[in-house]
Amino acid sequence: MTADALYAEIDRHFLAAESLRRAALFVRHGRSSAEGWFKGELMLLLESLAKDGRIEGWRADVPISEDNRQRCDFRIVTGGQPLWLEVKTQVQPGQVADSGVMARGGGFADDLVKLMRVRDGEKGVLLFVVPRPEPSQWAGLLATYSRRIAPLGFRE
Repeated sequence: MTADALYAEIDRHFLAAESLRRAALFVRHGRSSAEGWFKGELMLLLESLAKDGRIEGWRADVPISEDNRQRCDFRIVTGGQPLWLEVKTQVQPGQVADSGVMARGGGFADDLVKLMRVRDGEKGVLLFVVPRPEPSQWAGLLATYSRRIAPLGFRE
């Protein structure tokens, strides 16, 4: 399975009606519980993909290197190559400009810097945004993210 195929599986899993109903609860109850839920759901999906032989393996909370104490949320082996993934969650996307998700000190930007220290494989940050923004609002959020992380690439 390629990294793009894995991302498609992740989309399919989280865009299923049951997952969307669960994610809607976090809109009412806040971000503090949401990120753990998304990580747990991702673990269930990865375990299923590994059992079916579609990925070679995965681990959670993995040191980024032997000589670095920082940890990555997930290291997934697919197609013989590691894929390092960090997970971030943004509840109430209209507040993104003022939220901690883009801030230094535990936010999206710090995860990008941390992943730049990984020596092998592909790297990515999965950003779960709930509720799903309107298309124009989403375009604005993507533009904001792209400006803030330039010159790094960003894709939906």
